[in-house]
Amino acid sequence: MNLQTKIQATQPSRGKLASGLPYALDAACFAFFALSLCVPSGYSYGSTALALFSLIGCFAARSKKPTQRDTLVLVGMLVTMGLLWSLSLDRWLSAAGWGYGAKYGLAALSLWYLSKTGVRLSAIVWGIALGSAGALAIAAYQAGILKMPRVSGFTNAIQYGGIAMYLGFATLALALLGGRSKRQTVALGLLGACGIYASFISDSRGSWVVIPLLIAAIWLMAWLNGYKRLASLAAGGILILGLIVAVPAYQKLEQRSSEATQEISQYLQDPQKYAVTSVGQRLEQWRLAIHLIEQRPLTGWGLAGYPAAKQQMVDQGLAHPSVMEYGHAHNEILDMWVKRGLLGLILLLLFYTIPAAIFWPTQSRIARVNAEQRSKLLALRAAATLLPLAYFGFGWTQVFFAHNSGNMFYIFSLAVLWGGICRLESQAAPAPQS
Repeated sequence: MNLQTKIQATQPSRGKLASGLPYALDAACFAFFALSLCVPSGYSYGSTALALFSLIGCFAARSKKPTQRDTLVLVGMLVTMGLLWSLSLDRWLSAAGWGYGAKYGLAALSLWYLSKTGVRLSAIVWGIALGSAGALAIAAYQAGILKMPRVSGFTNAIQYGGIAMYLGFATLALALLGGRSKRQTVALGLLGACGIYASFISDSRGSWVVIPLLIAAIWLMAWLNGYKRLASLAAGGILILGLIVAVPAYQKLEQRSSEATQEISQYLQDPQKYAVTSVGQRLEQWRLAIHLIEQRPLTGWGLAGYPAAKQQMVDQGLAHPSVMEYGHAHNEILDMWVKRGLLGLILLLLFYTIPAAIFWPTQSRIARVNAEQRSKLLALRAAATLLPLAYFGFGWTQVFFAHNSGNMFYIFSLAVLWGGICRLESQAAPAPQS
């Protein structure tokens, strides 16, 4: 058999692979969201499949579509952040962080490939919605059957509560702004409420504080795109639904809020005594981080230097020993700054602002599609924009990127959501004017 015959023999199998790969990618994207919280390491299954299919596609079903500038910016951002997590001022030759770097590289590859192939909107919408419902399902099991004092899914309670809150609000944005039938809108609204309620019963106060920010963002995105009546209805509907969802958890919400107020007051009166409380621990970590940042604002202390500096302050009686229980500052911005200096802080802020700026649904971006599809694009871009906004809010009381769940959910959500936006815009472009 000559070379030409061999090439011809392989073409049918490659054709089948190319035709079936988009469906496999859609299934992986659906599974990524749907399984994210309801099974152990649920976010890993879809992301692993997504990375694997993207690698296969690069060799067997490479797309000839040109790469958009925004895609290159997002890919560059992911690669840069992967390098940042992999390196440190005091651990240049250490391979400890390269696992995160590899995950970011695979997420960048997946984002680039999905920008070419696209992701079906239905896979994203119902994946997020079922992920929100799955969060409540595991919460109900842990609270009702296992009688756990604090539900946490299969990660810690703070990570679980934050991701559940995002899934809930993203589902509500897709429901209220997507121009769907009343039946689908109601179904998605109820599924979105599941994620919010799951976050409430997780006692994760850090996820509750982002609720006003997310409601305001949904209202603003709809209002600026000319959907003024819908903006008011959406914001009011979310607020009412949130209050309804909060009623069953009212006692717990009131208790946790009162505890926070009391712990703040106690810490301010006697920091050394009350630094062991939940809020007191955070305030002590923040105070210590700010003190260390003032000493090295440009370079930071490094991954090894930060705990060593904390230990020295503890030994000198300048900090409570409880600060050594955590390897981070309980605040994303302070933690990045104290460890990796001013450059790390700038890159972290760009990690929030660049995706938010690229996803934000401006009128010119919504006008890229025909009139029938504009509400769907608005809803998808709104749900995507909520991701970096939510993470920015979560980061004030928790270092989400210190945990595998926080990293994996963020970077592969960026890839999937951008793939959905690219597909919708490429397939629903308005007809050219004659």
